[in-house]
Amino acid sequence: MKPVLSAHNLSYSVGEARLLQDVNLDVNPGEVVGLIGPNGAGKSTLLRALIGFIRPEQGTVRLHGLPLSGYSARERSRQMSYLSRQGPDQFSFRARDVVEMGSYAGLRWGRSPGTREREAALHALEQVGLLKLADREFPTLSEGERQLVLFARILVQNAPVMLLDEPTANLDIGHEHTLLRMVRTLCDTGRSAVIALHNLNSAAEYCKRLVLIESGRITASGRPDNVLTRTHLERAYQTDVRIGQNETTGSITVNSIPGPGNRRNLKVHVIGGAGSAVGITRFLHRKGCTITGGVSHELDSDAKFWAALGIDFLQVPAFSEIGEDTLTLAAGLVREADLTILCAFPFGHGNAANLDVAEQAHELLILDENAGLCRRAFFGDAAELERKFRRLAKTWDMVSYEEACDYINSLTSKVTVTVTRSGG
Repeated sequence: MKPVLSAHNLSYSVGEARLLQDVNLDVNPGEVVGLIGPNGAGKSTLLRALIGFIRPEQGTVRLHGLPLSGYSARERSRQMSYLSRQGPDQFSFRARDVVEMGSYAGLRWGRSPGTREREAALHALEQVGLLKLADREFPTLSEGERQLVLFARILVQNAPVMLLDEPTANLDIGHEHTLLRMVRTLCDTGRSAVIALHNLNSAAEYCKRLVLIESGRITASGRPDNVLTRTHLERAYQTDVRIGQNETTGSITVNSIPGPGNRRNLKVHVIGGAGSAVGITRFLHRKGCTITGGVSHELDSDAKFWAALGIDFLQVPAFSEIGEDTLTLAAGLVREADLTILCAFPFGHGNAANLDVAEQAHELLILDENAGLCRRAFFGDAAELERKFRRLAKTWDMVSYEEACDYINSLTSKVTVTVTRSGG
């Protein structure tokens, strides 16, 4: 398949600042290519080079295999449309007039837009949900409404290649997905699109291919799941991220993770299961504690959360028992911790060894929303498990989540807080 648009070794500078450096990019028919990267990475500059608004100091852009420099401005506008983040704000054009401008490239010299072009403009406004604003002056529209009007102009222009610079930046979630769905539908019929996007989740959902740009260079390119990795994103955006999956669509999801608070000299080991450790782990992370996780079964919510935060923990296959080697490692983590927290989760044959590990703690807090009542679900040898649990509860403090947070605050701020002892 021959690319409809390609860039080869593009470089571009402004003064001493190198905005593009040896950029290579092919755009194939039917593709939606998403440009992602931090602010100032070079996404907008690349789009302006692809459309021909700036002339690179090195490299070439080809459209349908021919140098872009060989096209007249009018020929270029028939083949490519461009949506910038700005519109004709200084002129009092009506919204319908702005959209109608998209038809100029297809008109013969000397011919003005007629009934067909006016109807096309109104239809495009209807497609983006702004028909009722057709006669409003463009500068009086909200930023999101202006963006939709400019996209309607792209629809009227009907060029086979669309270059869109942050088209959803000012849109609410409903209009954002409407616009991107329309772009993808158009590309399903053979058009191509290159879109600069900040919303990584939308980029993963609607783009067939993603291109990550950092400091004017392409550092990753490919399917969303190959580009949206912790390694790539944490390097590019300088923040911790968690990579997940949209349960409805199956696409990649990206969420930033707040960094830890000021580092404390408190080492806390968390024994969890069935997602019970997420809340307290999040609190400890915010407090800046050094955290280790206990034994977690594969696919458990606690395991996913600990992995997302980069916390050391032990993992065994789903539904399996905790083996002796893993138990030994877990006991070592407990002994190294200043404080161990046993979260509120059911005990059964597969995780019963957690109770044995908890007995080796220097100091133990047992989380229970009904502090002091010793309520737990026990499966398998329920009587023996309950005896073990009650023995721990008689020795150590059983507290609610709020009481645990208060106690941890006291340890990190050196303010004394009394925690009620359960007494069994």
